[in-house]
Amino acid sequence: MSHAYVPPEQDIQFVLNKVLGWDELFHLPAYSHADLDLGEAIIAEGSRFSTEVLSPLNPLGDAQGCRFVDGRVEVPEAFRDAFRQYASGGWIGLDLPEQYGGQALPISLATAISEIVNGACVAFGMMPCMLRAAATLLIEHADAELKEKVIPPIIAGEWGATIAITEPQAGSDVGAIKTCAVKQDDGLYQLTGAKIFITCGDQNYTEQILHFVLARTKGAVAGTRGLTLFLVPKRCFDQPKKINQVSVSRLEHKMGLKASPTCVLNFDQAVGYRIGVEGEGLRCLFTMMNLMRLEVAAQSVGIASAATQSAIAYANERKQGGRADTGIIQHADVRRMLATMRAYTEAMRALVLEASFNLDKSWYGASEVERQDSRLFAEFLLPVCKAWASDHAYQVANLGIQVMGGHGYITDEGMEQRVRDCRVLSIYEGTNGIQALDLVMRKLLRKGGRGYTLFIQRIEQDIKKHANSPELKGLTENLAKGIVRLTAATDFLVKASQDSLDDVEAAATPYLFMVGHIAGAWMWLRMAAAVGSGSVLYQSKWASAQFYMEYLLPETQVFESRIYCGARLTTG
Repeated sequence: MSHAYVPPEQDIQFVLNKVLGWDELFHLPAYSHADLDLGEAIIAEGSRFSTEVLSPLNPLGDAQGCRFVDGRVEVPEAFRDAFRQYASGGWIGLDLPEQYGGQALPISLATAISEIVNGACVAFGMMPCMLRAAATLLIEHADAELKEKVIPPIIAGEWGATIAITEPQAGSDVGAIKTCAVKQDDGLYQLTGAKIFITCGDQNYTEQILHFVLARTKGAVAGTRGLTLFLVPKRCFDQPKKINQVSVSRLEHKMGLKASPTCVLNFDQAVGYRIGVEGEGLRCLFTMMNLMRLEVAAQSVGIASAATQSAIAYANERKQGGRADTGIIQHADVRRMLATMRAYTEAMRALVLEASFNLDKSWYGASEVERQDSRLFAEFLLPVCKAWASDHAYQVANLGIQVMGGHGYITDEGMEQRVRDCRVLSIYEGTNGIQALDLVMRKLLRKGGRGYTLFIQRIEQDIKKHANSPELKGLTENLAKGIVRLTAATDFLVKASQDSLDDVEAAATPYLFMVGHIAGAWMWLRMAAAVGSGSVLYQSKWASAQFYMEYLLPETQVFESRIYCGARLTTG
């Protein structure tokens, strides 16, 4: 009863068109070369490619994995063929500038395609997301000469890219990085050090690989303020046949993502090009990291969507309980699990697309005020999208195993692979605990908390907008109660920050999940309002909206209780 992935085109387009008002973007000058029909056509073509080309790779990649041969990493040959098709189709540069070979289309469109690609095969999706992030970083921070040299081949899929941050002794403590960079007479640098857990650190998709490396220059201050960002090519730019002093010492053997190569890299006086000014490496890298957060969130939605789809199909087909005409979906507990999977998945999708839609407006909105507010709002949502979505993608996939029982636990159905593949999403690009600290310490307590204020204001506007609708009354009332609890918890954290940062840090994770649950409820209110009582989608959307509001949203009371505990229960 193996079920191939079928991209949820209808659900994606419903959120973009009916909930977000996607057509608004195509009236902006920056996107005037495109229109809604083109956007929908690209989603349809991405769905076809993912179904026909990428979905069959998922079990194959898990079974074959990558190989480390004579100092080089090899990915499965079928992945190389698929990547060549993907690159030649122009998918890498979907939202990147035309001057470098991109198509200058909305970020929200690229996010929708990312969900579809990763729903089909998340191990494949790792490579394109690294390239998009690398190009974005270079566009914002590299000098003109470097941009012209390296961005076009990245977007064309001719060169690979990595983020090389983590070191054996440092882990998430970026300030403890020891890789050193020594400036040479020609203005270039020589880098020496080791990096671990480097996604696509080596591969045979491309001959050239660009490593974006955080390192410490001579005399730099301790901590993160002493870090500078460098671009270290695998092959020397002026002598393409000459290998730079970068080597792979190990290919990591992992729980999941077997076809995505994760490597240990050694830099031995490797030639590097500085990006930005010395001491501002982390600031430069955050451009790349923010996009990677969005990518991780999209990966999470893709896996959750694929898991939900498979579990629903299985529950309808699997006969049990003496009724030959009905699957196990007749059982209330199975329906509870499926309802949980669907409610979380669709809320996650809407929230991630909402964040990317605001990123679009932050770049190209009609006014400076709109651009500024959209940026602050998107920045507030990004750590929530990354952490809340990745955590719940794992929960959704795990529930998928439970729905399938023994068939979920064995490899034949592919559900256990989804659990393994998505487990790392809550770890990489900043663990979810780090995302929670970022949300509270930076987004809430600094910059006047403008992103949070916009979040509350927009939810309250929608509650007020739909308060007099008889159909939506139950949804608005439940969401309004959640806002009251969130406001009280926020006031508690703001006050606690004046006395004890320990209490604030201890409360950060439950606070993030409280925000995530309420954001999901907001998405469901908007989806329920947009679906319309006469539509085909009406029954399923309304059932999920009510389930979320009455069954899942009350979990915010648990998060609230944990927030008020502060640090007292975790000390001693």
